[in-house]
Amino acid sequence: MIGGCIEKMQAQSCGTCARRDDCSFVVPEALGFILSSMRRGEAAADDETFETRHPFLAFLGHVAKGIERRRAAPRAGPVRRMVERHLEPLLAGGPVRIEAMARELGFSRQTLYRRLKAEGTTYEAVLDALRHRLALRFIRDEALPVKEAAYRLGFSDPAAFSRAFKRWTGASPNALRGKKPH
Repeated sequence: MIGGCIEKMQAQSCGTCARRDDCSFVVPEALGFILSSMRRGEAAADDETFETRHPFLAFLGHVAKGIERRRAAPRAGPVRRMVERHLEPLLAGGPVRIEAMARELGFSRQTLYRRLKAEGTTYEAVLDALRHRLALRFIRDEALPVKEAAYRLGFSDPAAFSRAFKRWTGASPNALRGKKPH
């Protein structure tokens, strides 16, 4: 809520917001000052931004957005954590299918699928998130070649790893390290 309100304040569009009264209850002095400035038509210089005029409110907006994102992110349930614990050491051996993981955990494939679904995730999402997290750790380790990181994560070739890494981060592994690809 607060993050969205800060964005509206930045765009100077809280005048018609239904939560305007709630915001003014939460931060009466600050919001009252901003709203009264906007109503009077006091415009700042063109090169001034909301962040430079109101750095503390901008900071609070960023904090609030982070809190909202964190609340929206699903928490790892017990089955997901169990799958991740068992999956990590198996990745280097190549792709680990859901059937193999279910056997490893003593479940049927369908039971594992249902339990992960009850936690709001899928086996593919758990696998992808684990690979993403480990990839970031491996790429930070400058001593580990990208090719080795790809194989440790169970990718069939470094090009597949690079595509996945770019999907996760928007940059290639070498670009993240600050090196040009060979």
